[in-house]
Amino acid sequence: MSRTAYLKQLNTLSDHMVELGSEVVQSIRDTARAIGDADLTATKDVVDRHADDERLRRSIEDSCMNLMLLQQPLASDMRLVTGCFRSINDLSRIDEMAYETALLIDEYDISHSELAPELAQLAEKVARMVEKALDAFNNSDVEKAEEVFPQDDGADKLFDKIRDDVVELLKKESGATAAAAPEVLTIAKYYERMGDHSQSIADWAIFRATGSYRGRTMGDKD
Repeated sequence: MSRTAYLKQLNTLSDHMVELGSEVVQSIRDTARAIGDADLTATKDVVDRHADDERLRRSIEDSCMNLMLLQQPLASDMRLVTGCFRSINDLSRIDEMAYETALLIDEYDISHSELAPELAQLAEKVARMVEKALDAFNNSDVEKAEEVFPQDDGADKLFDKIRDDVVELLKKESGATAAAAPEVLTIAKYYERMGDHSQSIADWAIFRATGSYRGRTMGDKD
């Protein structure tokens, strides 16, 4: 492969990561809109883009494998390819949870739960975390990546509050609102796990920039 074609393939990989990341963040925000604003067209948007996101993910994985096995990139290029290959798993899990959340919102009418405002708030917190982690990855920005980790504390605290509120709701209610309480907790857990995946993407952003992953430099031995 010529140098020009090689660089074009790397640029395409980067562009696809930006595209998929933007789609995934939008899916999180669409679930927040569906919950907070009772806009069920938003859940349709999540479901409709899910298959396209899966195809784009597979394309990114194929590009990474091609570059690693056939082109043998070195140094910063290798860190980009490795970081994309590993981060894509986190993005895929986030996208899958956003998809499952959209289905639950529709089936259980989550927007009418008294906990809907807290769920929507948690969704937006997590969307900002994922967005920041991806921005850090795409721009090799260590400082921005490190900002993701403390933000997870706020998301965890809000998840804990929702969990406690679900327990209290089950104690005092027996109608339709209480019937959907387990699904509310499931959605909250999905958002909490999305936050964990955003931290993983932030770790790979730091790796892309520095070659160090969670304190270990590529090539270090035990």
